[in-house]
Amino acid sequence: EFGENRVVDTPITEHGFAGLAIGAAFAGLRPIVEFMTFNFSMQAIDQIVNSAAKTNYMSGGQLGCPIVFRGPNGAAARVAAQHSQCFASWYSHVPGLKVIAPYFASDCRGLLKAAIRDPNPVIFLENEIAYGHQHEIPDSELSNKDYLLEIGKAAVIREGKDVTITAFSLKLTDALSAADLLSGESIEAEVIDLRTLRPLDTETRYNSIKKTK
Repeated sequence: EFGENRVVDTPITEHGFAGLAIGAAFAGLRPIVEFMTFNFSMQAIDQIVNSAAKTNYMSGGQLGCPIVFRGPNGAAARVAAQHSQCFASWYSHVPGLKVIAPYFASDCRGLLKAAIRDPNPVIFLENEIAYGHQHEIPDSELSNKDYLLEIGKAAVIREGKDVTITAFSLKLTDALSAADLLSGESIEAEVIDLRTLRPLDTETRYNSIKKTK
């Protein structure tokens, strides 16, 4: 549908195709690299950390790397330990990278489009189990081809006054379940979906904590 110049099927060598895409980003394209699982991104860690993330710093802002690395992250069904790791903390500690980990379908859409348009390298962490979850999307969002969400902005998805719970990606389901249990004890929990891990929205969290302390 999109042609060989836009969709490139590469050999399974993460170090190789990540480097190829980073070079394309340096040349002015906006590549999207898909890892079968982020566990395999360890094969490309040198390219991601030392080439994609650092070049903007080392060039004094003269050479950016507008690229998105996306794929499933964290535990999945029927896979071993080496395919069940969460790399959110790893990549969130790398200067130069932005890290996004949404859960809801509409957030995935709006944030992925924002990541592609961002001038910086972005790690877009999905969850394999969440692929099978269904969410309602308003018609206004579906009809808007340019629907975008701000990177670095969390969302309060449940209002509360007693305690604040923060989560991201699939663990948001546990946070909402915990809020339901607490409501049975007359405790109103506020649930925040971080959505972006770097940059981290501290203002939304602080405002909630001030309210629920």
